[in-house]
Amino acid sequence: MSQTALAKFWHPIATSDEVTEQPARFALLDDNVVAFRDENGVAAFRDICIHRGAALSLGWVRDGTLVCPYHGWQYDRTGACVKMPSRPADAPIPATARAQAYRAQEKYGLVWVAVDEPADEIPLFPGDVYDLPEWKSFISYRRVWNTSAARAVENFMDFSHFPYVHNGLLGTEETAEIAPYTVEKLENGLHYWLEQEEPSDLYGAGGSQKVRYEYTLVVPFTIHLKKIEIGTGRETFITQFTQPRTSKTTELFVFIVRNHSHDQDDIEFGEFTNTIMEQDRPVVESQRPEELPDSLREELHIKVPDAASLLYRQRLASLAKVEVFGPYGA
Repeated sequence: MSQTALAKFWHPIATSDEVTEQPARFALLDDNVVAFRDENGVAAFRDICIHRGAALSLGWVRDGTLVCPYHGWQYDRTGACVKMPSRPADAPIPATARAQAYRAQEKYGLVWVAVDEPADEIPLFPGDVYDLPEWKSFISYRRVWNTSAARAVENFMDFSHFPYVHNGLLGTEETAEIAPYTVEKLENGLHYWLEQEEPSDLYGAGGSQKVRYEYTLVVPFTIHLKKIEIGTGRETFITQFTQPRTSKTTELFVFIVRNHSHDQDDIEFGEFTNTIMEQDRPVVESQRPEELPDSLREELHIKVPDAASLLYRQRLASLAKVEVFGPYGA
């Protein structure tokens, strides 16, 4: 997808505590965002002054306005310049003297930004479990990967790599064959599931019980994995919110939300997930091109295991109005 198409979606740029009254710069869609906080909440602009192109993130907040560090122009939270110190106080300010204001909201302890009019709301947890008292949540993993957001999401939604990248934790070579599964098309994404004996002790009791994996994808870059330990009532969401910093660098915010083991330290669940993510990272960072190919014909696709990722690519292409469709390889 082009950066123009992605501008119509909400993207996380930081945790809420990283956005303060001191303006700060964050990367998004091959550009920079300046975000700050005032009495009305979070505001975000393109990190450039309309006057001489200085970075507004080097400025400061005064009386609810963002002050440019170069010539002191002051912008209100709508982006309008309300003061030019080098001109008489009663001189009119041109209507074109504006910073480019973005839409900003806070949800799940993250600051989200939409560069253009949003095509959809901020991606929700299935069942709104994040806000329910019987569910405990925390951010487990956060790191910048040297790859595109789409590659990072496609890796998360793929399970045929488990026996090789996560051998002994999520899969084994003896169980590498993928049975046919159904991918349901949602209005804003995809849903699919499978069951397997997970060899880990944390979720699969060392392979002695089956675990149901339910994936819910929200385009363009949010993916939820719900692990249901069959017969126990224990359910865990592992959710990746994905920030497209540039076309080839991506920041991942991975949440763990669970309805069990509230008396156990989060670190036990965090360490398992973080190990999985760090096993994935060097493999995904090795993929070329870093962005998904423009055509399905540029990579070979296998009919059963790649069913979900193919539909994901088609959905991205539909949003971007790009023709990428092609046949399965086998």
